[in-house]
Amino acid sequence: MSTSYADSVLGTPEFMAPEMYEESYGTSVDIYSFGMSVLEMVTLQTPYKECMNAAQVYKKVISGKKPACLELIANEEVKAFILECLQDQSERPTATELLQHKYVI
Repeated sequence: MSTSYADSVLGTPEFMAPEMYEESYGTSVDIYSFGMSVLEMVTLQTPYKECMNAAQVYKKVISGKKPACLELIANEEVKAFILECLQDQSERPTATELLQHKYVI
């Protein structure tokens, strides 16, 4: 598997994977952002709404703290799907794997 890395950081902090802040990342950041997008659709809240600014979001993301709105999800299957997308980059599923996920099918 080849890994490509970008050399700049652009994006909305609430949807950015931790490795994006290190400016060395591959396509798995898109899976993380997708998970955050699903989280927003399910909860109708922006991830890290509890933060007052981008610096607070950065601190939470880098320390591995998940958004508070995850606790609003009652359906454990949906929550598990989102958390799968938000795993460490080496553990995140690929887009192909997500398409085979029981939650998507």
